[in-house]
Amino acid sequence: MSIYRGRTVDELIPQIQQELGADAIIVRRREGLTGGVLGFFQRPYVEIEAMPGPARVDLYDEAESVAPPPPAPAYAPPPPPAPAYAPSPPLAPPPIQPSFLAPTPPAPEVRSPPLAQPPPPPVRTSSAPVSTPAQAPFFTREPAASPAGGSAYVTAHLAALARAERSQISHPPLVPEAPRAPAPPAMDFQELIPRDIPRPYAPSPAFAAEPPPPPPPAPLREELPRTFERRTVAPGSHARARAGVEKSLRRYGIGEELAQELIDAAAAHALPFAPRAGLAQAVRTTLAQRIPVLAPLSAKGASIALVGAGGAGKTTCCAALLGAYRTSGALPASCATLSRVDDHGELQMILSPKIMNAIPASNPRALRAMRRAKVDGLAVIDTPRASPADRAGIRELASLLGELKPERVLVALPATLGAAAAAQLLEALAPLEANALALTHADETDQIGVAIEAACRFGLAPEYMLDRGRTGGWRLSRIDPTGLAGKLLQ
Repeated sequence: MSIYRGRTVDELIPQIQQELGADAIIVRRREGLTGGVLGFFQRPYVEIEAMPGPARVDLYDEAESVAPPPPAPAYAPPPPPAPAYAPSPPLAPPPIQPSFLAPTPPAPEVRSPPLAQPPPPPVRTSSAPVSTPAQAPFFTREPAASPAGGSAYVTAHLAALARAERSQISHPPLVPEAPRAPAPPAMDFQELIPRDIPRPYAPSPAFAAEPPPPPPPAPLREELPRTFERRTVAPGSHARARAGVEKSLRRYGIGEELAQELIDAAAAHALPFAPRAGLAQAVRTTLAQRIPVLAPLSAKGASIALVGAGGAGKTTCCAALLGAYRTSGALPASCATLSRVDDHGELQMILSPKIMNAIPASNPRALRAMRRAKVDGLAVIDTPRASPADRAGIRELASLLGELKPERVLVALPATLGAAAAAQLLEALAPLEANALALTHADETDQIGVAIEAACRFGLAPEYMLDRGRTGGWRLSRIDPTGLAGKLLQ
């Protein structure tokens, strides 16, 4: 027996016919893969084990003589077991070999050495015609001769093998895949987030390779019954803070009664909403709320009247107010001066630049000019000094202001006055119906708490503060209630 290996059956047919003849018998057929490196680049192969066939019987010999039977071959395949059913006779192969089974030259390749097998038994060849044994299996019977003059048994057998091979699904040879380029690293979208923006606890599932591990379960603990307790601040618990705040208020002229009232109100209503700010901040906020505030003046026109005792600085305050409006204001400002010839004389008025000669203030011409100045812009009215002892003069001035109806009646209150004197002055000027306060001589003392307490007591809104600037001249500034409270609790 001989073993032949090739890529396909078509490549091995000519070689088997050439070496073993057309009567060769196919004993075994096997398919597999060979070659390659580490399991790659392997190629399929077909391995066929064949042996020479017996001599042919000449059926066309006309001689009557019968030749003696040839000796039995040294090796004969054992007869197959009898089938349980009667097999159908094999189909006769076609007499003509198909064109697609024509022998093709084998591909140039190195033939692998045959596997180690025992040497084939010698086959006896004889030209004498022999008869076919009756017990020979059907696959060893010789088919009819082909018209070309040779036996077509091996051709038909191998053709059947080729048809069976073609009927199977052909698998493409294993070709190693081209090395793939490494996948680009996934973009970390967390790097695009600015660093000042807090990052999320876990990345989004769309970009995370693995979901974040679940948080460990919280340890079980026994739930204790909750009890709601209302805490009360015991009197004197903030004694230290109260003492410090009260000392600061008394230092700037605030009376003891008002200081205690501010501290109690702050501890009751302001401190609960800002406990970390402290008691001083709560008192500052409460004091800013206690200071009266008026609505702003009309942008089309208004009038302001300044009243006060002698030496209070009302004329200086009036001049500073008039200069500020004429220098940087958008409204034309005019000044009206009310004066007396003597202490018991009639009020005279000069309105610059409309009335340059003094005329009685109760004159209809003076009243019309004053109303006209109020409509055209800002009218500032400087009144004569008002003494607390001159009640008749205060009533006359109050009657005149009632006809002019100014939007602001400012009381010039010196910061140098004590609490009693300030209260006495404001009580005497009550008929004038003042609604605002101008704090004068603020540069001579720091006792501004007297004026603040008087403003809170009599309902006067502190709006202006008059003091000397760094250059020595008078300076008029607006008063902010929050800033004024801050000066008492720095």
